[in-house]
Amino acid sequence: MRQPMIADKDKAQLKRIFRKDLTKEVTIRLFTQKPSPVMVPGRECRYCPETQQIMEELSALSPKVHLDVIDFYQEPQSAREAGATRIPAIVLGAKGDSRAKFYGIPTGYGLGTIVEGIRLTSRGVSPLSMNTRKKLRQVNRAVHIQVFVTPTDADCPRMAQLAHAFALECPYVTADVVEVQEFQALGRVYGVRAVPATVINEHIRFAGVVTESQMLEKTLQAGIGAMQTAKAGPN
Repeated sequence: MRQPMIADKDKAQLKRIFRKDLTKEVTIRLFTQKPSPVMVPGRECRYCPETQQIMEELSALSPKVHLDVIDFYQEPQSAREAGATRIPAIVLGAKGDSRAKFYGIPTGYGLGTIVEGIRLTSRGVSPLSMNTRKKLRQVNRAVHIQVFVTPTDADCPRMAQLAHAFALECPYVTADVVEVQEFQALGRVYGVRAVPATVINEHIRFAGVVTESQMLEKTLQAGIGAMQTAKAGPN
């Protein structure tokens, strides 16, 4: 019998949160690697089984949360359509929406990021200010936000949840939260030395926690032209 990945006391708390906060049904997509007797070199996914167990335990806590498990290698078209580039990948958002993702096993503070994403998707209400939501409507080109996190850093959820909120609010924004200990090669590409670390459209990079207005400024910098940025005015 498998040992539970989510403690009983945490499950009880999450049940209360879901019962109180969830309104619409939510389907989470998990791109993973299903067990196989033959392991293909280069396709190892160390934390895929544990990630699936966590997501199964989490989705079982509310009748409004559903889990769709998809094999990354057997269903490559589904992965491409969702923009899932590595596994394990947890895709949040309403039906057909794949702009908010979490790459890696969601343990520690990472689980809170997933729970907040479920709440946000179910309620359909953005936690962003009216000013931020209004200015995000000016974005007219693709913005890719990557937030590198670890399970033990208490500042990481703030940046992860902020990035996901931007993605769920604006159709031009995609936000990937990446567990950097699991994807160290990707972290090295961007020179990540501490978390949280954020990369926007490859060239805008910053470390630590920023405010919503600061994130908005950097998103507008990446997502609209210079003339429109001037029209946007101060944040």
